[in-house]
Amino acid sequence: MSNHSEEFEKMKVQLHENGYKDKDVTISSGKAMGLGLLYALPFVVIFGLLYRFLLIERAYLSEVGGLSFYIMFIVIIAVSVVIHELLHGIGWAFSSGKGWNVVRFNINAMMPSCACKVALKKKQYLIGVLTPFVILGLGSVLFVFIYPGTISLLTMMVNFIAAGADLVIALNVLKEQDSLIVDHPTEAGYVTFCK
Repeated sequence: MSNHSEEFEKMKVQLHENGYKDKDVTISSGKAMGLGLLYALPFVVIFGLLYRFLLIERAYLSEVGGLSFYIMFIVIIAVSVVIHELLHGIGWAFSSGKGWNVVRFNINAMMPSCACKVALKKKQYLIGVLTPFVILGLGSVLFVFIYPGTISLLTMMVNFIAAGADLVIALNVLKEQDSLIVDHPTEAGYVTFCK
């Protein structure tokens, strides 16, 4: 068992000893990707159509296809994913009031991830979950309007799709009663603790 999982199990035991009952609200990575894509799709379609009808005339279009396009696309994904996970950390560091001590970064299967190591109130947890969507998603829309083109459009699409699973998790959190929420150390989602 990894050190992160051990910390998580110790926290669960402590909360149980204090009279809390837990409920697992995690989803598999495959389901997170599939649902995330569905949740992101309306944003991609709406802003894609706005781009098509309002901005295409002044867009900086790159050749779609060829090695340089694919390298550019891979760089956009890599940079966006790293910034996305960093923004989760910033959101939880800020909302918890405890700084970087509560944040853990991992790399699994060459993909970075971020988790919060402490129990948070619903609003605190939501801030960390939604920070990448708000900053990267809306920032990408602004980027598209300021500098319309292939790069900005791909960046916007990647950032909304990357935040899709976060939207799934956030909607689940909004359904929770007043409870403590602990980010799961290895799965997409969280565990709630209620008295």
